[in-house]
Amino acid sequence: MSSSPISIPLRFQRAELEAKADLEPEGRALLAEIGHPEQLVQALIDSGNARDAIHSLVLILPHRHAVWWGCMAARILPNLDARRADLAALVAAERWVQSGNAADAEAAGEAAEATNRDFAPSWVATAAFWSGRSIAPRGLQAVPPAPHLAGVATRIALKLLATDPALQGRIGFADFLPLGMALLAGGNGADAQAALRDRVAQLPPPGR
Repeated sequence: MSSSPISIPLRFQRAELEAKADLEPEGRALLAEIGHPEQLVQALIDSGNARDAIHSLVLILPHRHAVWWGCMAARILPNLDARRADLAALVAAERWVQSGNAADAEAAGEAAEATNRDFAPSWVATAAFWSGRSIAPRGLQAVPPAPHLAGVATRIALKLLATDPALQGRIGFADFLPLGMALLAGGNGADAQAALRDRVAQLPPPGR
């Protein structure tokens, strides 16, 4: 994705956020008051509510950006190369982000099925699958995924990533917010990802 600031088509749907973002009461109150997506996310951050900022942002970003957020976050896993199914799922999701085509979304769904659903890469690939044209099995009539599903899958991925044993509790759910904010601003999130990588690099070796 480009690192140059660009205007991206945000998906701000108040009813969708009310029904699917799982906001805390304070977040719902801000949503009722604020009708601009970027202002809502910033207000949640300013109030110290990083949780609801992430919950909102994964639904506000275009699907491609939400999935890329999950991909970049999952790439900080230090043991990813040894987790073959997880790595394959992540690569499939990244391929969809680059192409945006239906076949790659379907391939991401197939890759997700081969993973352990208790770990983030499975849900990153699912987010890509749920961004495609259909969630019906191949050969059947197309069933378009509900618009909120990709964001919800990304949210699940970020939560699971924050509890992944490989990160040893060093990174929390809120720490993934700068990645999303960079994408919201039209960047590619590389600096935010590098900061997370630096923290992971400071982890002690396993067993110590």
